[in-house]
Amino acid sequence: TGTIKVAIESLLKSNINHSIQDTVTVYLSNTLLPNQKLDSAKSVINPITLTGVFLFNKYNANGNYYIIVKHRSSIMVWSQPKYITFGIGAVFSYDFTTSASKAFGNNMTFKYSKYCLYSGDIDQDGIIDVSDLVLVYNDAVILASGYVNTDLTGDMFVDVSDVLIAYNNSSLYIVSVTP
Repeated sequence: TGTIKVAIESLLKSNINHSIQDTVTVYLSNTLLPNQKLDSAKSVINPITLTGVFLFNKYNANGNYYIIVKHRSSIMVWSQPKYITFGIGAVFSYDFTTSASKAFGNNMTFKYSKYCLYSGDIDQDGIIDVSDLVLVYNDAVILASGYVNTDLTGDMFVDVSDVLIAYNNSSLYIVSVTP
């Protein structure tokens, strides 16, 4: 079992909370090449505490692992290797929000005193680029609403605020940094 604290850039509305609760998937990966994913778990990130509890059921060997966080519209981020203790009642924790160095390659942005996952990787190809921007823009034009990947701000409407986030990060050409 792991408790992981993570902030999503476009959902963070103040220094203490997200606009909505949202689901992320976390993978445990071997630190030896080829970095095989050994287990995965999903959890809802609490919008106030920015934490989720992840239950890993397939793998239970103590050791060093990468923690990989994947969100539906953000750049996937890898942790620095972390020693994780498994066993009955064992709980590990990892807080991505305290320092850019918590992510492999310092691949996070700073907002409201927290380090956050970059938002805007709609097609989940590891790059925030013009193809992501076009997806957000097209949904803004048709006034898409509801729980859709192009609603970066979590307000249930795709509009100019979502387009601006995608535009800003695509102009920076943000990419996922992996070992």
